[in-house]
Amino acid sequence: MSSLSAPQAPKKRRSYSKAFKARIVTASQQPGASVSRVALDHGLNANLVRRWIKIAEDRPSTTSAFVPVPLSAPQPSPVYSLPARDSIRIQIPRATGTVTVEWPADHAGPCLALLRELLA
Repeated sequence: MSSLSAPQAPKKRRSYSKAFKARIVTASQQPGASVSRVALDHGLNANLVRRWIKIAEDRPSTTSAFVPVPLSAPQPSPVYSLPARDSIRIQIPRATGTVTVEWPADHAGPCLALLRELLA
């Protein structure tokens, strides 16, 4: 007896979306995760998952390593002025308003000591 066999169509390669690959790579990089376990859970070969991980590590990251941190508005630096010959005027911007300090010019030493103390 002879048996006839029809030629079988070649198997097509499976393809996976980038989002699926990224999900698998992320899952296998979690603390305590096993690449083999993740691959088995998704019906994949562990070597294929390892290849995806290597490709992901070799590819430059498209996400920033920096995390934006909300900051309060920067405080403007104090404005120093000499409005008259006999006094020192210092304006310090604050969130609630400007603080103005006027000091006699002939007592500049104690004014400087006060500023050093405030700004230290």
